[in-house]
Order: sequence, then structure tokens, then C-alpha cells
Amino acid sequence: MTGKRSPQQILEQRLAYDSPWIRLWVARVLLPDGTIIPQYHLLDYPKEAVCVVPVGDDGRVLMVYQYRLVPQCYDWEVPAGAIETVESAEAAARRELAEEAGATASELIYLGRYNPSNGTSNQAFHVFVGRHALVVGAPADPNEIEKVGWFPRAEIRQMIRSNALKDGLTLTALLWAMQEDHL
Repeated sequence: MTGKRSPQQILEQRLAYDSPWIRLWVARVLLPDGTIIPQYHLLDYPKEAVCVVPVGDDGRVLMVYQYRLVPQCYDWEVPAGAIETVESAEAAARRELAEEAGATASELIYLGRYNPSNGTSNQAFHVFVGRHALVVGAPADPNEIEKVGWFPRAEIRQMIRSNALKDGLTLTALLWAMQEDHL
């Protein structure tokens, strides 16, 4: 490909919905070929999020089982949640691990940050592996987490292979941790 076309440009935008969790903007967007999209929807997440793949000394991964309202299903997931304004991604990872799984990890390894739906949103996830994970109590919110469970690598691989895990953040984090030889 020769030459570089200009990127897409927002000509104007208006706020259609605003909450502490999400904002919806409607924009007029100019494409490189001159076409204008009159209503391009942009999801703005005011807070980035974090997740932790907690790995015990025996190599098993700790996950939480919870109900998700939108897809109306239960799923095993890694602990995750929003990064509050006053905390670092690492502090949020430790807090979410304690709140959702009642667990700690003596070492957190940062894998990176990614955007799961960069065509329509600025949503961003930070992924950590928690080494030497240990359950020290119960999940903080009984309305959120049904139970916690430990899973060996072989079972996680089978869950991925059989499409038993549906959460994109969990799938990405587990696969990333496997790729980096943390599982």
C-alpha cells in the first residue's frame, strides 16, 4: 500500500447519556474517502478496569462464579473491577482480589493493558497475574459472587476449548497468562 490516508475524524459530537459508569456520545464522523457517518456511537468509560489471574503455589487458578445480568448466565471469571480515581492499577487489582475472592497474592505481575472493543469504546483493561495466591476470607459482597473455586491448568484449558468460559476479560487474561508461562 502506498501513501497514507487520513484517519477518521470526529466533526462534531453530542452527549446522549451520562452516568458515573458510562457515557454515550453520538458523533458525525468523516471517513478518509470523504463519506460522513451521521450517527456514530461512542461509548466512553470514565474508569479503566483491572483483573487478576490468581495463581496458587500449586499452580491452580482461583476464579469466582457469578451471575451476569446482560447475558443472563453464570460464569467462572477472574476477579475484576473498576480502578477508582484515587488508586493505581496495582492497588485496584489487590482490592478486587480481596473483595471478590477473599484472597491475597504476595506478588503481582503486570501483563499489560488492552482495549476489548476499540471500534466503539475507550474501555481499557489492565491484566495482572497474582503469584502465591491464597484465600484468607470470604468474598465481600454476597450479591456479586456466588462462590470461588480453584482450577488446574488442564481444566482451564478444557474450559476454554469447550467454550465453557464466556467472559472476554477472563479469556484474554487466562490466555495471556498462559502465553507468558505463568500458568
